Amino acid sequence: MIYDADTWIGYWPYRRLPYTSVADLLRQMDSHGIEKALVASLQGIFYMDSHEANRELYQQVRRHRDRLVPCAILNPTYFGWERDLKQCREEWSMPVLRLIPQYHGYKLTDSVAEEIVSAAHELKMRVALYGRVVDLRGRSPLDHSRQVPSDEIISLFKKFPGATFMLLNSTPLKPLRGKNAPKIYQDTALMHGGFGAGIENGLKTCTVDRLMFGSTMLLRYCQPAIIAVNRLKLTKSQKDKILFKNLKRIVPEIG
Repeated sequence: MIYDADTWIGYWPYRRLPYTSVADLLRQMDSHGIEKALVASLQGIFYMDSHEANRELYQQVRRHRDRLVPCAILNPTYFGWERDLKQCREEWSMPVLRLIPQYHGYKLTDSVAEEIVSAAHELKMRVALYGRVVDLRGRSPLDHSRQVPSDEIISLFKKFPGATFMLLNSTPLKPLRGKNAPKIYQDTALMHGGFGAGIENGLKTCTVDRLMFGSTMLLRYCQPAIIAVNRLKLTKSQKDKILFKNLKRIVPEIG
C-alpha cells in the first residue's frame, strides 16, 4: 500500500506538463500502485487570489474523495486569507495547508507566516512547508523563486513547541531536540537520486518514523520515487511506515 504526501494537478506556466487533470493523476496512481494521495492545485501558486484555486480543486476532486485528499494553498499577504482558511477547513474539509513562501512574496520569519500557521493549528490543520517546488537549476529565467533556507524553516518551527509539521520537497532536516520540540515529518521527494541511496542518506538525518513517501507528480514523473523506495534495504515494517503509515498517522483524514 502506498499513500503519496506530495501530488499536484494543474498547469505550470514555464513548461508544458504531459499530465494535468484529476483523471490523469488517478491513472498515474493506478499505474504505480498508489492507493491515496494528498493533492493541491498548481494554480494556487500563481493565481493572485490563491483561494480561487482551492475552490476549483474542491470541485475537481469532490467525486474522488475516497482516494484524493485536497490540500489548501493560501498566501498570508493576501487580504481575507483568514476567511478563506476557515472555508477550506470547515466547508470543504481540507486537512492540510500548504505554504509556498518562495512564490508568494514573504519569508517564514515574517509575522504573516506565524499568523497563518497559528490560525491553521486552531482549525486542527496540518501545515506543510515546501523547501522548493522545482529544481532551481532547470527553471525558466522568468521564474524568480528561491529555495527556502533551512534556518528560515527551523526558525518558524521553533515558534510552535509540540506542533506537528510536514516538510515537503526539502533537504533533510535533523529532528529538533527538546522535551516539547516540534515533530517534523519529511517526504522523500528530494531523496530519489541514486536508486535508493538518496533516501538511505536521508535516513541518517530523518528517522524512518518521520519519513513519508512523496512523488511530486504530476509536476514530475513518479517512477524514480517508486524505484528509490523499492531498493531500500529496510524491513517490511519500516517500509510500510514510509509508504503509508506515517502519513496516515498525521493526516488521519486520508483514511
